[in-house]
Amino acid sequence: MGAEDHRDTHASDSVRQAWWRQIFFQGWLSIAVWMTFGILLEGLLGFKTPGYLQDEQRRELFRLAHTHGTFLGLVLIAGALCGQRFKFSPPRIAVIAFKVGAAIMPIGFLLAGIWHYESDPGLAIWLVPPAALLLVFASVAFALASRANSSGDDY
Repeated sequence: MGAEDHRDTHASDSVRQAWWRQIFFQGWLSIAVWMTFGILLEGLLGFKTPGYLQDEQRRELFRLAHTHGTFLGLVLIAGALCGQRFKFSPPRIAVIAFKVGAAIMPIGFLLAGIWHYESDPGLAIWLVPPAALLLVFASVAFALASRANSSGDDY
């Protein structure tokens, strides 16, 4: 194995291990965005804004967006920290599914609350089930990747 081969292997290892940095960043960004949205909701409640208070459907969907966005930010951070600590590398498709699912789910709730029918959520609510499936897929893939990498003495 020559010096170039060693550099290529090292570079591909560092790229493969860089996935957790992206997820870590997205997690903190998600917490910042959705906590800010929660503060906005508190303001709408505090100022007794009629468009928010008199629309129960909107209130519920906005709370779901805030809660899921914040919680999924924490899940992203936990996944990144586990990946860094235990040095496992899930498949690239699982990392993408994790990132996309965590972004789309709260956005689906938010958009469904902005544009909705009398007693039904808006059409954007259909973003939520695929996002949930992406997150379940990613969770299973992460679990399998961490199990495949475990040597038994890290846990």
